[in-house]
Amino acid sequence: MITELTERNLLLKRFLMVGYGLSEADVEAFIKIIRSKEGKDVDFIASELGISKSRASLILKRLSDAGLIGKQKSTGNKGGRPKYVYSVNRDEVIEKMKIRASELCSDLSSIISGL
Repeated sequence: MITELTERNLLLKRFLMVGYGLSEADVEAFIKIIRSKEGKDVDFIASELGISKSRASLILKRLSDAGLIGKQKSTGNKGGRPKYVYSVNRDEVIEKMKIRASELCSDLSSIISGL
């Protein structure tokens, strides 16, 4: 059972890396956000992954550009630069990922047929 779960996680990580051109750090950040009930900010992601805030910002931008996460201005900001909270609309993202997986499988099938 644990082996099956590990294999499923590995397969999901590989899909995200291939299907969306993400790095391992990008995937780790996405998984942390999608598994949380609340949005996460740059500080949280940087701390959790042990990376700088600037690198965490780049990762979150890539995830947002890929359509995997959304961002909202944080409430309770006390002036200065706005802080953003990143979150996932699970149902929407799952549907997007299913479509992308189908497209990749179709492309791969065509490539294999051409061998």
